[in-house]
Amino acid sequence: MEWKSIPVPPGKHILYFLVKFKAFASVINGAPGAAGSILNHMDKATVSRYLERMATQMQQQIGPLKNYVRALFTDSMELEGCNWCDDFAVEFQRRRGYDIMPYLPFILFKVGRLGAVVDENYGAKKGAELTEILNRVRFDYEYTKACLLKERFTDTYVNWCRSLGVKSRAQAYGRGFFPLESSLDYDIPEGESWTTNYLRHKLGEEMPDEDYRRGRGYTMIDKYVSSAAHLKGKRLVSCEEMTNTYLVFNTQLELLKLGSDQSAMTGITHSVWHGFNYSPLEAPFPGWIQYGSFYNERNNWWPYFNYLNNYKARLSSQLQQGDYFADMAILPANYDLWTENGVQTDPFPEKLNVPYTSLLWEAISKNGGNADYITEMILQDCKVEKGNLCYGKRKYSVLFLPGIKRMSPKSMARLLEFVQSGGRVVAIETLPQMSLGLQDQVKNDAEVQAILRKLQSYSDRFIATSKPEDNNFMDWYHLAMQRFRLPHYLHIDQPNRYVMQMRSIRDDGSECYFIQNAHRANSARLNISFIAPEIRKKTCWLWDLDTGRRSRVTLDRENSLLLDMGPTDAFLFVFDNHREGTVWQPLATTGSHVLDLSTQWKVELKHKQEGTSQQLVLPRLMDFKEDEQLMWFSGTAIYQRSFNWSAAGQCLLNLGKVAGVSEVFVNGQSLGVKWYGRRIYDLATVLKNGENQIEVRITTTMGNYLKTLKDNENAQYWVNRKGREQEIQSMGLIGPVTLYTS
Repeated sequence: MEWKSIPVPPGKHILYFLVKFKAFASVINGAPGAAGSILNHMDKATVSRYLERMATQMQQQIGPLKNYVRALFTDSMELEGCNWCDDFAVEFQRRRGYDIMPYLPFILFKVGRLGAVVDENYGAKKGAELTEILNRVRFDYEYTKACLLKERFTDTYVNWCRSLGVKSRAQAYGRGFFPLESSLDYDIPEGESWTTNYLRHKLGEEMPDEDYRRGRGYTMIDKYVSSAAHLKGKRLVSCEEMTNTYLVFNTQLELLKLGSDQSAMTGITHSVWHGFNYSPLEAPFPGWIQYGSFYNERNNWWPYFNYLNNYKARLSSQLQQGDYFADMAILPANYDLWTENGVQTDPFPEKLNVPYTSLLWEAISKNGGNADYITEMILQDCKVEKGNLCYGKRKYSVLFLPGIKRMSPKSMARLLEFVQSGGRVVAIETLPQMSLGLQDQVKNDAEVQAILRKLQSYSDRFIATSKPEDNNFMDWYHLAMQRFRLPHYLHIDQPNRYVMQMRSIRDDGSECYFIQNAHRANSARLNISFIAPEIRKKTCWLWDLDTGRRSRVTLDRENSLLLDMGPTDAFLFVFDNHREGTVWQPLATTGSHVLDLSTQWKVELKHKQEGTSQQLVLPRLMDFKEDEQLMWFSGTAIYQRSFNWSAAGQCLLNLGKVAGVSEVFVNGQSLGVKWYGRRIYDLATVLKNGENQIEVRITTTMGNYLKTLKDNENAQYWVNRKGREQEIQSMGLIGPVTLYTS
């Protein structure tokens, strides 16, 4: 919302305009004709009237919605200016115990896109005492606003869905909403993931400590959404997967898999690919594009899209059958953030007071454990039983406080009860020494500090520790886990910053362990041991997410194995009471009788967009982007050559580095499609002594080609936009291609 200048009547208070002038927020990115004012989300009567009118109009045409619709959906709440309603001052007085009106000029700021504050430091410089008062008022204001949004919009919407007999599904977050509590009551809470974001973070190429967003496909909100689902015992947690504002035409299936696998690590169990625009026939190629990858028949890899969907369907089918395991909890310092900087735009906040919160959760996962997020409201609603914080079926024996400086006395009292019962609290970097809000500040501060002193008397269970100076939480946590005896269910000798995992427990006692290597180029080798006592007498199986086949995994007496993961590999291990089955034998990456097939390939280039075909001979395999002519290709490159083979034993073909989807034929027989990870094929059933024919089909991305369409405005926008110019992408069979026996 943007406040406009209006004349103030003589004798009126300067705040007159705040309550008498009504400004309206408008829809961003609305379709033509739909860019008007938005709903007043903090007016329950208005929300109800809007929803009922919509339902009435639809049901008059088709009958009860429950006969046709599984769930009604709301997208993320990217609100600008939703900061007031007619009775806000009255509600604030009733809830907080004082008048908000005198403070408004000092806690409201000029805002820009998505409501982000443009400048918090305008006007006269304020002293420390006044700043502290205003910070407390700001928290009270933001908290009251969040309560009204939940009560008057979220709860109204959920109840409306129930009255219609349909499920409620929502991305229940955004500016001004509770990042966790708003998702609690939705039937299907939903998060979101991105192939890339506005900062062009390289998914699958980096995962640094200095920036919690770089190299991550999941967003920070996913842990809030999934944690809310876990607290309520819900197993269906959806995700708007792989929103794309940059790599639209250079996105490979492998990248989509990588990012959505990361979402699963946070607790997501159901992927919903971000949609694409339907374009009119007269729209020039590539058509209308906005925010999504190019999911349609014009994309080169469209014929292979079902491989990704089958993979995700198999994974989801397993994860939805169990409960995401977490026996520890993290309390993010959101109330400190609201106090010092106000609410932010989730899932990409403009500021974070504790930017390492998600790094802490990642470190726990990379070291073989897991944690949910909770909030002060959840903490206060927990019961303390035998050293555990209990909420529904969830039990947490350890609570992390990353960078917490302020807490309510009620929450502090629950911490003390938890610690006295045998639970452990790990406070990182700071201690909670102040209360929240303005009312009874002195009294509440004193109470918080008194409880803190009692907590500190339990030095073995209330642990204060510094954060790592270099922000390397993975290694820091590896030592902290041993030092503070923190629980974990996997023992990992040397954690890898790209390898994460999660555990799921089913009603029949069987368990799933999903483990991912998130690097697009590098392999990962880890010694892991499954140490949860519940699985000691169970059999370990590898469930192949590409084929659905189950293979029995041979573990040693310590339930350990050496896990060798290729780039973007992910393994689903299942422990159950079945005993008989085929033993898992991973394909060897190297062997003996090695034959190098990296030279003398005949290549046919079948250009998808232009419908042309070109023949050439490559003396040696190469990355197409290294050749001034080949770099602009878009389609399927068909590589052919012959070779002689006479060695005995299992024969394997390793394509080496491949940029694209690969499909291999030997002597006219298909050996299948591989679209991620190592491209190793078993030739045992098709190879013959003497001469053999091999054909490798590589389907490329199309971004390089679109760069050549200089007169195509839409194509140029996505590949040559100023400040977001696309790099030339690797393409083709790069190799080295080798044949060997294992």
